[in-house]
Amino acid sequence: MTLFLDRKSLVDVRLNRPAFVADRESLILRGEALGAERVVAGHGLATAYYLLKRGRTEPQAMVEADKILAWARVADCPDASARRARSLGFPDFKDALQAAAAEASAADGLVTRNTSDFARSRVPVLTPSQFRQRFPLPPVS
Repeated sequence: MTLFLDRKSLVDVRLNRPAFVADRESLILRGEALGAERVVAGHGLATAYYLLKRGRTEPQAMVEADKILAWARVADCPDASARRARSLGFPDFKDALQAAAAEASAADGLVTRNTSDFARSRVPVLTPSQFRQRFPLPPVS
């Protein structure tokens, strides 16, 4: 299983925002327990780095980026994916780039808390809550 995390979910997870603690559990720990590959867009990683750098030194921000890279793969975004994003007709090109990257990564789901941003995605879109419901943890023996 391959899960694509949009940039907002990625930032919520790394900033450990209190309103999204359950999301952090599902996207990182549950994904790991299920053996899911977690994928992020390169520009999503760059945005996360930019936001994580606020109030931190450069080395501290790089440690946070390294933590993301420890559990996520950065999707390739070749020329064809960028052009595909342009053809999707999304109102926000950054979201279209993510949808195209998710598609090129053969993701089984695109996880976001803003599903309406990805209404035109060809990859099924799930909220973190829907992900938890659809993919329960295996029983502990």
